[in-house]
Amino acid sequence: MLLERDMSHLTRLFPRPQEDEEIPIQLIDIQEKFAGWSPALKRSVYVDDYMETDGLKRVREVSLLKVYNWLLDGESFIELSDMERQQFENIMDIFIKYGGEVRYTRKKVAGRLTNYFRLERGSDPRAKIKEKMLADKL
Repeated sequence: MLLERDMSHLTRLFPRPQEDEEIPIQLIDIQEKFAGWSPALKRSVYVDDYMETDGLKRVREVSLLKVYNWLLDGESFIELSDMERQQFENIMDIFIKYGGEVRYTRKKVAGRLTNYFRLERGSDPRAKIKEKMLADKL
């Protein structure tokens, strides 16, 4: 039970890994959204149109990744800034050319944790994860 509690922050709809933790992911979709803090709901809200942001604070444009989180064995979302999206796209270009396993973590930059992706080319994901079709899971 202790292990489940320790990994609970990695197996959520919006996972938040620490610097030394990684989540194997697979890209499903990427969307441009407007994000803002809802004081009433006490959480971030994502909308498609800027006109829907009334009542939200700290409104910003973000890229919202929809990924398959292999630790959760289901879908998760990752909010990316423009700089984080560029780094993700660079990793995806390498992934498309050479294959491997995309891993999501966060790194400290200027005192803040930012999203970071890396490609593990030498790993065999089947050694750790039961093989199944992604289409069957969705």
